[in-house]
Amino acid sequence: MTALPLRRARRAVVALALGAGLLLAVGCSSDGGDGADLDAGKQTFVSMCSSCHTLQAAGTPPASIGPNLDDSFRASREVGMDDEQFAGLVERWIRIAQLPMPRDLVKGQDARNVAAYIASVAGRNPESDVYPATTSPEVPDPPRQEQE
Repeated sequence: MTALPLRRARRAVVALALGAGLLLAVGCSSDGGDGADLDAGKQTFVSMCSSCHTLQAAGTPPASIGPNLDDSFRASREVGMDDEQFAGLVERWIRIAQLPMPRDLVKGQDARNVAAYIASVAGRNPESDVYPATTSPEVPDPPRQEQE
């Protein structure tokens, strides 16, 4: 009778030790959560996105084709939008982009990495301009990318 409770106790200790090890490994990694690699995201942003988008933390010259991501995200960050929401938003914009930005410029893990990187740094510059919310422009039907 005492062997069964002892065996269960050992299993519980092993399971807790494995769980604690996993949590420690995840907590000490340099990813942005959800398996995203922030360093790889920054490298991809610099090579694929910074020619059109300004993001101070990327350390690239200002660009003026696409929106300044520090300015675009600052107001939302100030009212409490969290990094996970920003990452989801950026990843969706990558998928459904409108011209001049091509859709799916980066895909899969690269898109998750870029989205997590942007979410971790955008809108944190206290000197960026805060643009008030405006109404969205009417979406053409069919979307611009389907028009030729």
